[in-house]
Amino acid sequence: MRIKIVEKIMAANDAVATENRRFLDGQAVVALNVMGSPGAGKTSLIENTIRWLNNRRCVAVIEGDIATNYDAERIARTGVPVIQIATGGECHLDAAMIKQALADLDLPRG
Repeated sequence: MRIKIVEKIMAANDAVATENRRFLDGQAVVALNVMGSPGAGKTSLIENTIRWLNNRRCVAVIEGDIATNYDAERIARTGVPVIQIATGGECHLDAAMIKQALADLDLPRG
């Protein structure tokens, strides 16, 4: 049996993601996506990367969390701008969430 795909289910998200990429490219921003399971060390990696980049690049963080702002508070203690996105149970950030966070973030130039 062959199933015909009529429309990509993520087409709207893909379109917004393309807008986000164009915006970031236009600002000469290098964006990194750090993903992993709970307790994998994502926040520690981000904190150490911020320390390593100190005085070399401007850094800002968009932090997504299901229920808490604990990691965003940790990152804020490094002195970089942080936007917290509470996903309300979702385990991912979609392109619209990122677009809104980018609008709220005064992007540093690097």
